[in-house]
Formats: sequence, structure tokens, C-alpha cells
Amino acid sequence: MENKGAAGGLLGIVPGLALMVGTFLFANWAEEALKPVDFLGYKQFFSRVLNLNYIIISIVMGVLYRNVIFRGTIPAFLADGFRTTRLFIKTGVIMLGSIYTLGGLAKLGFQAAFLISVFVFGSVVLVMWLGKRLNMDRSLIGVMCAACGVCGVSAAVATSPGVKAKPAEVALAIATILGFGVLTMFISPYLGNLFHFSDYQYGVWVGTGILNSGQVLAACLAFNPLVAPGTAVAYGELWNVMRVIIIPFVVFVITVWYWSGNKDDVEAQNVSLWQILKSKFPIFVLGFVGMTVLSSLGLLGQEGSETSHLLRTLMQWIFGIGMVGLGAYIDFGEIKAAGGKPLIVGLTAGTIKYVLALIMVLTIIPKSAPF
Repeated sequence: MENKGAAGGLLGIVPGLALMVGTFLFANWAEEALKPVDFLGYKQFFSRVLNLNYIIISIVMGVLYRNVIFRGTIPAFLADGFRTTRLFIKTGVIMLGSIYTLGGLAKLGFQAAFLISVFVFGSVVLVMWLGKRLNMDRSLIGVMCAACGVCGVSAAVATSPGVKAKPAEVALAIATILGFGVLTMFISPYLGNLFHFSDYQYGVWVGTGILNSGQVLAACLAFNPLVAPGTAVAYGELWNVMRVIIIPFVVFVITVWYWSGNKDDVEAQNVSLWQILKSKFPIFVLGFVGMTVLSSLGLLGQEGSETSHLLRTLMQWIFGIGMVGLGAYIDFGEIKAAGGKPLIVGLTAGTIKYVLALIMVLTIIPKSAPF
């Protein structure tokens, strides 16, 4: 690999990053330009009927770049810039901690933690059962369990060493859950409006039912683009972060299950829960909690202050730019190639989880949040 040095590395991200920022600005302009347009006899068709906003436009533009303009591969001179996508999204999630307080998180309570755990480990058990019925390799079942149970890409990658998954198996699992996530990312805002969900109900639903963290974020912002306390993204990401925290424990459970069928694997048997906790704990969660602590101490300004306004404007920019990159990593060719048994397992487990989460919200989640 060519060693570009620090300056060369920074210069390398400029073209791709400039395209992402330019697309984000275009999406904001397009939202405002389309907002008053009447179409097919409907007043303000694009904003009221299609619920079109800058987040959805940013994602769609990213998808078009990857699959139409770039024909499946991001050009080398743009690739380094687009690789900053995860940095944008994780930075935004860390900053999102500033809109909570520790007292508010405590009110989320035992019920939320219990429901999230039931959905996560229930999905893992379901994928294990489906994979066994379809005679899939245990390593592929393991990464599919993590991908469908927790939060998609990160969980699948974190689990892969423990179950000795091949790179192709990890890619299959990721492509499958991303394909399902693309569908839910676009239909969830419409279903949320159809069922007249409050921001709290909608956030709980997508934070539980959508498989990938980035797509949870996109679906929340597509429903309500505002980043502030009491909005869909505030609740959806809170439930998603609680889900992310479970990753090390899910990795441990899946790895133990994998050992049970590979008793001669001495190397795997020597792995402990503590080792997994140290190596797999998502560090950005600590940043999220740190921002919540600062907010609880009043060090980030009071609600309505210039500081809080600046932080939220910055978050909207960070999330908007990140959504362009998220769209550019949706490759329809890879999703189509996933096919076969992983597709059957992913679609079945994903659909059951998505529908059960919807039923849960319709039956036991109130419109008003406990904080």
C-alpha cells in the first residue's frame, strides 16, 4: 500500500468529502425548492405526501452515485473522502449525547432494557434455528446472528474472529442485512405517519426493529429531520445505543455456541468474556455517555442557549453529510449477490423482528415519553 503520509492522507479525503458536502447543500436547497410544489392534485406533494426532506434526498443521491454514476465502484480519487462516512456518523452519535441528561436516561428504566434484550437475544436464537434448519455453516450462522440481533455491520465484524468466519461470509451477512435495511429505511417514515406515531413511539420502533445503526439514524431523521430533545432521532438513537452496548455479550454468547460444535478448537476455548469485553466494547458509546454527563452538569449550556443551538446545527450538518456517504455504500450488486440461504434467513428474521417491534409499539408503548 502506498504510504501517503499525514498531509497526503488529509489531501486525499478532500475530493470525496467536497462531493459529500456539496451534495448535502444541494439536498437542503432541493427540499426548500420542492416544498411548495403541488403535483397530481395534491398541495405540497413532495413534502406532505412523499415526506421528502434533505435526509432522504442525501441518501438517494448517494445511492445514485454508487449504483448509476460510478457503476458500482466509488472512484479511487473519491474513495478516501467517502471512507469518512463512519467517522461522521459516530461523531454525530457522540454529540447526540448532549441532548440527554443522566436523570432522563434513568427514567427509560428496566422495561426498555428488558425489551431490547428480548429482541436482541430472541433474534439470535431465531437465526440459529433457521440456519440449522437450512444446513448453513456454523460460522455463517454466527455472523448472521450478530448482524440480525444487534446492529448490523459492527456486530457482524466483531463476531467474525470468534466464529472463524471467512471474509466472504461476513460480506454476505452484511449485504443481506443492509439490503433489508434499505427497504425499512424508506418505508418506515410512511408507516410511522400512517399509524400516527409520536416521535417517541417511532424512535422506539425503528431503534428496535431496523437492523443497522446507520439506517436507524437515517429512518429517524427521514421521519423528523430536527435534532433536539423529544425528536425521533433522540429516542431512536437512545434505544440503538442501548442495543450497541449489548454487542460484547452477544459476541460472547455466539462464540460459546460456536465452541459447542467445535470442541477440538483449543484456541477458541481459551477466550474469556473479559477478553471479549475489552476488545469489542464500542468506544464511541463512552463518548456518548461523556457528553450526557457534561449536559447533566450544565456545562453545554441550557436549553435554548447559543451553545445548544450551535451543537444541534453542527449535528444536522454532520448527520446530513454522513447520509450521503451512507447512501454511497449501498451497492445493489452486492445485495443481489448475497442471495440464497443467507437472504432467506436475513429476510425472515428481519421481517419478524420489524413486525413484532411494530406490534409492541402499537400495544404497549405510550405516545408520551417517560422523560
